[in-house]
Amino acid sequence: MTSVAGSGVLMAIQVPELKRVFGSRARRIDTSMGNSISSGARWGAAGATAVFLASCADPFQTIDAKVADLLAEGTTAVGAGDAYPVTDAWGSTHPDDSAALNVEQPETVNPTAAAMRFKAMVTTEADALVQRLGQSSPDGKDDILKLEASLQWAVRHAFDYTYAEEEYILSCLSLLVERHLWTPQIADDVISQYSHFASDLATTKSSAAIINDLNVTQRLPWGGQIAASYLATFSHIVQDAGTSEDKIGQFTLSASIPFLRNAGAIAREDIIQAERDLIYAARTFEEFRRSFHVDVVTAYLALQVQQQELDNAMESVALLDKLAERQRALYEAGRARLYDAAEAENNSLQQRSTVSGLQEAYRLAVDRFKIQINYPVELPVLIDRGSFAITPPDVSLDEAVRTALTHRLDLQTDRDRLVDRRRSVRNALNQLLPDLNLAGEVRFGSSDEYYAEFVVPTLEDMESDISLTLSLPLDRTQERIAVRGAQISLERARRAFTQERDEIAVNVRNAVRTIDSSLLSYDIQRRNVEIAGINIESIEADPDSYTVLDQLSAIQSLQQARNGRARAFRTVQQSILRYLLDTGQLRVTPQGKLEPLPGMGIEQTASLSFEQDAA
Repeated sequence: MTSVAGSGVLMAIQVPELKRVFGSRARRIDTSMGNSISSGARWGAAGATAVFLASCADPFQTIDAKVADLLAEGTTAVGAGDAYPVTDAWGSTHPDDSAALNVEQPETVNPTAAAMRFKAMVTTEADALVQRLGQSSPDGKDDILKLEASLQWAVRHAFDYTYAEEEYILSCLSLLVERHLWTPQIADDVISQYSHFASDLATTKSSAAIINDLNVTQRLPWGGQIAASYLATFSHIVQDAGTSEDKIGQFTLSASIPFLRNAGAIAREDIIQAERDLIYAARTFEEFRRSFHVDVVTAYLALQVQQQELDNAMESVALLDKLAERQRALYEAGRARLYDAAEAENNSLQQRSTVSGLQEAYRLAVDRFKIQINYPVELPVLIDRGSFAITPPDVSLDEAVRTALTHRLDLQTDRDRLVDRRRSVRNALNQLLPDLNLAGEVRFGSSDEYYAEFVVPTLEDMESDISLTLSLPLDRTQERIAVRGAQISLERARRAFTQERDEIAVNVRNAVRTIDSSLLSYDIQRRNVEIAGINIESIEADPDSYTVLDQLSAIQSLQQARNGRARAFRTVQQSILRYLLDTGQLRVTPQGKLEPLPGMGIEQTASLSFEQDAA
């Protein structure tokens, strides 16, 4: 027996082949069965035309539109406003069919040592090295990268941000799949078939047929499903010298409904979990956006601190050069020792070496920041010196903890996942019940009558079956084991939730205390800057009253105090942002910018300090 499956159009094309197989008797196939085949061919062609027209439109546009609706739905449900991904970036879904995909041995670039060149440096003079390390773009026109622009760029291009968006998108796609499975599932199979039998009794039998099976299934909300199908068969049978034609049409309506096991809300477990997972994904994405904002701002502040330290070091170089020149002049005039002049010049050279190291560290940090926000690494930029100063909050430890336990989105998700675990236990207990299923089927008979060249079933040969099946739970060992596993998972989830809640409380308390300690450190460093500045002014007023070591110490103290103040200011701002993040109060606009809370003061500063006129 040979069976060939295909479309109605394919079967119409194969009619000449059937004529060749059946020989002279194929005329009956062409006449009596030809009408049936041509009818199937016409409807197959109509179906192919419909498929072609549908394929002209991008099928992914509908999916993208549904995903966009789900993104808006999930983000709105968690109160995140309009901060959700845009699906335009996923419009291109066709794979690349270039020949490179099929290359078995990709090319390797690994030249020999003789084929490469090494350019040696001609001079290593200190000033030339400092200038080379400090240079930026060839034309000296670097773009200034501000914090707000960095955040806007990051939310559009950063790899981590894109990954988070894609995780959110995948949750939407999973929900779309589950929602689709709860809609009527329609399938239509068109089969062209040729069969040939030969037996020892010298009896041969051949047949050609077109079979069309159209069926629809629909899940029921409380378990089970209903199905309807229409089976139409057009066949021509040749047996020895006789021939016959069959036109069979049968309509079947069936249903299966459980009453105990797998009945009730457990039947909707997949769609329930998928709907809840969308909310979890929306919360996770919003939490990521807030954490991402803190990470980018922290990295940007670190760059500004490095920039400030570099400026302080270069200012120290200027002071040390001035001191070295003065000591050299005093030595040449016979008013100072050679040791003092040499010591001053040595400290100036050491400071230049420090500056070169700071310059290279700063440039490396800038490049890493570009990678963090996916900014073109080859484009030279300068970090803007302007920063922000958030007024520290006035909050008690208990108030901060209560706010965190109420507003933290991740804690809310973990609390809701406990409900998922409890539902898993309920579903596992349901599997211990006996099976009590009601099943029924109604079939309408067949007829040779035509209506618009279709086989139409009638009620003359209607058949129906109905059954109620009870399956006693004689062996539910695996199900009982699954119940125990679900119960253990629930208890573990409860303990993990309690531990996480306690850790959040501890972290929030630490965040509040960190703000206080960082403010104290900042105040100390601010006073150190004032004292160091007074010392420098005193030395410049009467330099002959101080030794070289005193002047070197004063310059070093001023540099360290300014560096310490910049670091302390960064720590204060970072601790405030961390407090807002840990308590669930941080709000970020869709452009990645901090959204101030009522009563929150944010001022601009150009000196990494709360004092606008700080030196």
